[in-house]
Amino acid sequence: MKAKSAKGLVTDPSMKRNALGKGLGLAALVPTGAVSEKGLIDLDLEKVIPNRYQPREVFDKEAIEKLTESITEHGVIQPIMVRKAPDGRYELISGERRFRAAKQAGLSKIPAIVKEIEDQGLMEWAVIENLQREDLNPLEKAKAYEKLIAEFSLTQADIAKRMGIDRSSVANFLRLLSLPTELWEDVAQGRLSMGHAKALLSLEAKADRIALAETIKAQELTVRQAERAVQRMKAPAEPKKRHTPLALNQKLIEVENHLRESLGTRVKFVQKGKAYEMRITIHRQDELDTLIKKLS
Repeated sequence: MKAKSAKGLVTDPSMKRNALGKGLGLAALVPTGAVSEKGLIDLDLEKVIPNRYQPREVFDKEAIEKLTESITEHGVIQPIMVRKAPDGRYELISGERRFRAAKQAGLSKIPAIVKEIEDQGLMEWAVIENLQREDLNPLEKAKAYEKLIAEFSLTQADIAKRMGIDRSSVANFLRLLSLPTELWEDVAQGRLSMGHAKALLSLEAKADRIALAETIKAQELTVRQAERAVQRMKAPAEPKKRHTPLALNQKLIEVENHLRESLGTRVKFVQKGKAYEMRITIHRQDELDTLIKKLS
């Protein structure tokens, strides 16, 4: 059965989602039972306050504009969901984009379903609603998971079960928070993918992570190319080869002395790697002429 608001907006409680992901259904979040017409009211927009646990930090302005146009023409088709706040106002459980668009459209009231829900359920609902629409960027997901752990003592396994994903996926999102904060916006905006972030996190030094991130963006490296760059950066530098000078044996010393006397000039053996060079020092033209005569 459908109900009409005072403004003639058609609302249908059956349009709500019956499940919020594989691990967490509506019943788990809203234990008070199925939504009925009795829970549907026309609520003053000025009495609605945002969900304090809203994980989404960025709202698509273009999407809000389109929704505003739709609400202006057709009204709010799907009611928002709220809970009573201690000060007499109503806190959003879900539907913040509809709430924003309705305000932007100039409405004074909005169809709403009032439910009883605890803080943890409020946050989980907000996270899952956005995850279903794939609206959260990786950083928003990471921060939401971190908040569930910090405020409600959930484990990664608990979150994974509620969200219907693998625990390793939760861990990967949480690891993003270990990136330098200078790179968070790049991840949020998609300039660095999850794969890029994983490669960067395998580097220990913050400076190395930032430097490689700049290279990834500037050269538009693929994840595979970024991984190879990490391997090169982590490869130990080859030490410079040092050759320990070999001591001249007695025979070479004798040869030096003999040549010095016979040629009448300075003669010295110098090590080059594993070999020796014989160097003859000439200072004047007449010394060179004399040496040439003796050698010939």
